[in-house]
Order: sequence, then C-alpha cells, then structure tokens
Amino acid sequence: MSKIWESIKRSYVFIILGFVYIPLVVGAIFTFNKSSDKGTYLTSWSKFTFNNWTTIFNSGRDIALINSIILAVLTSIIVITISLISVYAVYRSKSRVLRSSLSVTSNIPLINPDNITAIGLVLVFTLFFGVISSDDEGFFRVVIGHAVMTLPYAIFLMYPRSEKFNNNLFEASMDLGYSKIRSWFKTYFIYMIPSIIMTSVVCCVFSFDDFIITRTTSNTPTLGLKLYEGQFEAWALCFGVIALIIVIFGNAIYIGIKNKHIKRSKKTWLKKIIIKNKQKGNFENTVELNLRGGEMDV
Repeated sequence: MSKIWESIKRSYVFIILGFVYIPLVVGAIFTFNKSSDKGTYLTSWSKFTFNNWTTIFNSGRDIALINSIILAVLTSIIVITISLISVYAVYRSKSRVLRSSLSVTSNIPLINPDNITAIGLVLVFTLFFGVISSDDEGFFRVVIGHAVMTLPYAIFLMYPRSEKFNNNLFEASMDLGYSKIRSWFKTYFIYMIPSIIMTSVVCCVFSFDDFIITRTTSNTPTLGLKLYEGQFEAWALCFGVIALIIVIFGNAIYIGIKNKHIKRSKKTWLKKIIIKNKQKGNFENTVELNLRGGEMDV
C-alpha cells in the first residue's frame, strides 16, 4: 500500500500536467482537421488539410491581428508607466492611509463585471467625446478602455515587489554622483523589471482576448471580436497553437537564462571562497573546491 501511495505522490504532478496539456495537444492536432462544406468547424475528425493554416489571415483577420498588436503595445506602455509611478509614490510616502486606499481602489475593479465597466466607459466617452459614429473605429477609446481594465492588475502585480525594494541602493547610487532620475532607472526600474514583464504579458492577453469592452466602446476589429462573432472556426485554434508555441519557447529561454545566471553566480561565489581562504593561508587544509563540477568539500 505504501508503494502505491508513493507512486501516486510522484505521478501527481504529471497527472495535473496531463490534464492541462492533453486538451492543448488535441486542439493542435485538430487545426489540421477539414471543416464542413459550409465552413463550420467539426468536432470529429474528417480529413487532413492545411486549409485552416493557409486561410488564417482571411476575412480581415490580418487587420484584426495588427490592431491587437498595436493595442497591446500602447496599453502596456500606458499601464506600466502609470502603475510604476503609482506604486513607487506609495513606497516613498510610507503612508498607511495611502497604501490602504490603493489596495482597496485597485481591488474593486478586479471583481467588478466587465459589462458594468464597459457601460461606465461608454458614458464617460459620450460625455467628453460624444457618441461614436458607425464609420469611426474609435481606436483611442479602446486603448483607454483597456488601460482602465488592466491598470488594477498591474498595480496588483507591482505593489508587493515595490514594497520590498531596498532604498539604500537608490541612495548609494546618488552618492556615486548620479542624478535622481538616473539613479531611479539604475536601481528601482531594474529591480521592477520582472513585474514589468508580467504586467506586459497581462496587457497583451487582455488586448488579444477581450470582447466586452472592445465591442462596447469602439468599432475597432480585434482578434477578440473575430473570435466571438459567429460560429467557432478552426483559425482560432491555429492562433492558439501559435500562442502556445510562443509560451513554450519563452519559458525555455527564461529557464536557460536563469540557469546560466545561477551557474555564473555559483562560480563567482566559489572564486570568492578561494580568494578568502588563500588570504587566510588555510586553503589546502580547510576547503577543497572542484571548480569544474562546482562542488565544495569541507
């Protein structure tokens, strides 16, 4: 019984990964499934074809992809700038009231329904800019709408890391003769890069996937609108496979860079130990280091 329980515990992670990735693999396979004569996507295997991939940019989906990319970039820039300044201002103020206010006001939009947010944005845009015409895409409106939608998520991601920043680094940079702005970029901005990357990913996901706010506030065609209009078509699976490949390669690159950084840090640490023990004169008696294998025997 104990052996069975041990095998279950060891295979638990692989079972969870199987539940996650098996549908993705099946979806990738079905991108090569031929649709019906009416263009309807078939959930049962029909015939192998590349037609779904060759027609992926038909019916205005190329314009929708370009709009989604531009929307993701602009939204990321706006949201990252505002949220970065906001969390740094809270960090510098050290005010409990301001911190509580930021937490409460940023958490409320996270649980607020998107349709309520969309209606509120429409009312605001109508008040300041008037009713959007049918021949106007209203790209500016959808950028502002997506910025409002993703800003709470950005603050939620950046705030915890910002609170752990060591302000001594900023002061030390200024003592070295750098200006406040340059010191801020060399210390705080560099420190916040992981949160900035995650925020940009969230903005990109929302820009490509959102339907309610995009459709309600503007007439801009995006992949999110193309995905939810009419019946489901196989091109959506093709875009999903492309996104999956990007995620896999992105994770592989991240893991490779992280492992390289760990090895470099380990070698630096070993060299420091060697130098320190040589200075003490007891290197041969106390520490034996194998620099090739990166092992230390005491």
